[in-house]
Amino acid sequence: MSGTPSRIAAIVLAAGTSSRTAPLHKLLAPDATGLPMIARTLRAVTASRADPVTVVLGHRAGEIHEAALPGVQAGRTVSFITAPDYVAGLSQTLAAGIQALGPRHDVAGALICLGDMPLIGTDLINRLIAAFMARPDRPGALPMLGGRWGNPIIWNRALFPALMALRGDQGARGLVLQHQSAMLRIPAGPEITQDFDTPARLAEFARLFTGG
Repeated sequence: MSGTPSRIAAIVLAAGTSSRTAPLHKLLAPDATGLPMIARTLRAVTASRADPVTVVLGHRAGEIHEAALPGVQAGRTVSFITAPDYVAGLSQTLAAGIQALGPRHDVAGALICLGDMPLIGTDLINRLIAAFMARPDRPGALPMLGGRWGNPIIWNRALFPALMALRGDQGARGLVLQHQSAMLRIPAGPEITQDFDTPARLAEFARLFTGG
């Protein structure tokens, strides 16, 4: 496809083993309305401007796929893929998501979302996208709170090869440190650092979203 890339894709990472909450899987845990965590995360992502949306599965892929579906907004299409090497760490899950975007020449960048951060709202996602699309020459966009960056992060497609070359279970932290001085910084709230990866945090999640 010719012309200037005009889309920001979203990649939702949902392949981990959730070992810290075993035997419960955090992405299957329900909030106060009964909506699984992965569905709550997808509800915000699929209500945003991000398009296309890809969910990368791995451990217990079938269950998480089914649990995610109630979160997909009406009229949106979500692609589900399975990372073949997800046990090698977060980097391989991320690489699988980036690789899936390979043929999409209309994609200017990718918003990398963590499946266990359901407090991230559609407004923040859209602000990150708007900021990056106004300055697509930048390596990406970071949500910031008090000088600290968090998730989700937008990456320029020029850095897709670097993202696919990452190894281990650290995600793109090293790449952020390398490029953060040139990345756009978008003010955000405490939700950008709040995940739910312990039994105590899952108990807190079970009391959230009482309003629906």
